[in-house]
This record gives sequence, C-alpha cells and structure tokens, in this order.
Amino acid sequence: MTFKLTAKPVTRAQLPEDENSVIDVAESLFSDFSKKWKEGKCYKHKLAFNPTLDGDEVAVQSYSANFEGEYWLCRSSTHHLRQETYVAMVRELNGSIRESQDQWSLPTRSFRSQREIDYIETLTKVDVLETTESGWVLVNLEYELGKPLTTREFNEWVYPVKPYKLANGKERSMVITVAADAPLRDPVAHTHAVFSSVELLEYDYATETLKWTMGTASDAGGNVPKWVQNTMIAKTVSKDVSFFFEWLGKNDQESNL
Repeated sequence: MTFKLTAKPVTRAQLPEDENSVIDVAESLFSDFSKKWKEGKCYKHKLAFNPTLDGDEVAVQSYSANFEGEYWLCRSSTHHLRQETYVAMVRELNGSIRESQDQWSLPTRSFRSQREIDYIETLTKVDVLETTESGWVLVNLEYELGKPLTTREFNEWVYPVKPYKLANGKERSMVITVAADAPLRDPVAHTHAVFSSVELLEYDYATETLKWTMGTASDAGGNVPKWVQNTMIAKTVSKDVSFFFEWLGKNDQESNL
C-alpha cells in the first residue's frame, strides 16, 4: 500500500518503514511546485534578535493547495546564515549534529520534539511515548491557544531525516510529521486536534543561503469552522520563522555575554 501524506490520523502499521520511502513521500509534496501550489500573501516580521546575515526584517511567502479534498498551507523563506548558525539551526529543528564537514549523526530521534516547547509559546506539554524500530517517534502534545478555547491535544508521528547531499551540491534535511491514531491523554477536558507536515532545510555552503520550507495540513478541532482556520493559518505559520530566529539569536547573544 502506497503511503500518502494526510491530516487523517494513521496507525503505526500504516507508516512507511524505509527511510527512502519517507523521503520520496516528503519530496513529492513540493514537486512541480508552481503547478500545484497557489501563491498567497508575503508576510514580513521584524526580528528583535537576529542571528542571520540579513537585515532585521524577515519575509515569508505563503502558498496554498488542495490535495484530495484537504487544504494544505505552505510557507517558504530564504535567509543568509553563517555555517555555524546553520549547524545550530539543524541541531534544534532536526536533532542532527555535524561531526565533520560531510558527516552528520542523529543520536536522539526525539530531540526536535523535546526542544519545540522552548521556542513555541503556545506549546505547554510534550510527552515522548515511543520510538519505533524504523525511526518514527510518537509524541503527545498540548497547546494552549488562549481563552475561551480549550486545551488542544495532538498525537503525532515524527520522522527526522539527517542532512544529505543533493545532486546540485546543496544539503537538505527534513522532518516529517503525521497525525497519529492514538488515544488522547484527556479526552474529556481537551479538544482533539490533528497536524501533519513536511519541513525542509536546504543549505548552499557556497553562498551561505538557506531555504526553509514547510507544508502542513491541520485541524484545530472544536467549534472553530475549518474555513476560519484556513484564513488564519498562513499568518500564524509565517510567524514561526521569526519566533524561531529570535529565540536562536537571543540564545546566541546570551551565550556570548
């Protein structure tokens, strides 16, 4: 059975076990990009702490698509980063550690999931439930979106892929997240929400240029109509870029004091 990216929860038995299959599925989301994705608004945010080589304003372009009846949102941004900043970014967003120029290791597959709570303001609880033999990490997450909304609870399968070289010489890493068919920790007080995504980091060492792309399908559940969610998600997702860079820049500044 061919695995397809979807926001519908999937079981452990439905997950692809071969890493190349996971990569193929993830890369297919962004293939023929201009044909499948419709360009939306470009969001601009100011950085209070800036770890990039660019100015303090970050531009994030949004796109949308409909795949088999599901609404998908994509954000894409390009940044100039020193190599050491790129390496730090991969460590935090992917969990991989660079051992040498062409060698990366991924010692803890749940590292990215455990770190997200440090830079995502609305994420309040992360529980790593298991790691499969094939490398999928099952996590349970709780988000507080503000009153009067109830706590949103997610179950997700997360699969990080450490950096690898492309034919054009650039380096790519990715994290695939799939909504998991698993019981909620608190089905009474919490609202069940789902989230699936593919996140790519692609770095050109020659020009010190990073392209950061993320595509997602989600449903926050509850009484918020899906069409309302779809109108809000682009702006929300675009802010993830500036939130992360500010967190990374602040930590870098504090470590140099």
